[in-house]
Amino acid sequence: MATPSRTLVISTGSGIGASVAARLHARGDAVIETDSALDLSDAGAVADSLRSLVGSGTVDRVVLAAIDPSAFRAAPITLLTEDQWDQAAEYSMRAAFIVLQQVHAVIADGGRVVLILPTVAATGVADLVPLCTAVEAIRVMAKAVARRWGSRSITVNTIEVELAAFMLGDNDSTDAVMPVVPVLGQPALPSGSAVDDVLGLVDMLATPAAGAITGALLVADRGTVMQP
Repeated sequence: MATPSRTLVISTGSGIGASVAARLHARGDAVIETDSALDLSDAGAVADSLRSLVGSGTVDRVVLAAIDPSAFRAAPITLLTEDQWDQAAEYSMRAAFIVLQQVHAVIADGGRVVLILPTVAATGVADLVPLCTAVEAIRVMAKAVARRWGSRSITVNTIEVELAAFMLGDNDSTDAVMPVVPVLGQPALPSGSAVDDVLGLVDMLATPAAGAITGALLVADRGTVMQP
């Protein structure tokens, strides 16, 4: 009997990452989640956590949706201290770097890695420079990793959603302060669940038919930001 496929979800424990994990659990998928308190910028801690969660086996899919919450606080770049910049921008970049390094040891050949990010870098947001910087850096990092890991038939792709969908996921009853993001126009498609949209793309990318797609950016915002 074939071993059931397993999905590793790495998130901050809230937002779209947590919602994706909850949906996968609800439909009966084999899902492993990292602890929301895990310091993703600590290579040793991440390695120990993945060894504990995955054991001697491997995972078939990895979903990474982890941006430090400090990146969502709007402030002019001229008012940021170096420590604030480091936490809001560079922490998330380091975390993505460390996670991808450690994931390499636990993902099966032919596996699928999906990074979920907000679309802010496509439009640019004046008071979210650290977030825009981190998002764009992680997206480029994913492309470079995709090229290297192709020799193991592992695909690495990025899905971007609107910032509110990234921050909230299925949780629409939160007191979180939402940053103001420029509106380029109304979505081309009727409104719907961003979590459903992301799950559909994650499932699509897991199919054999999608094995030739890697290093790609897929935007699931119903046609709001039609990024090339």
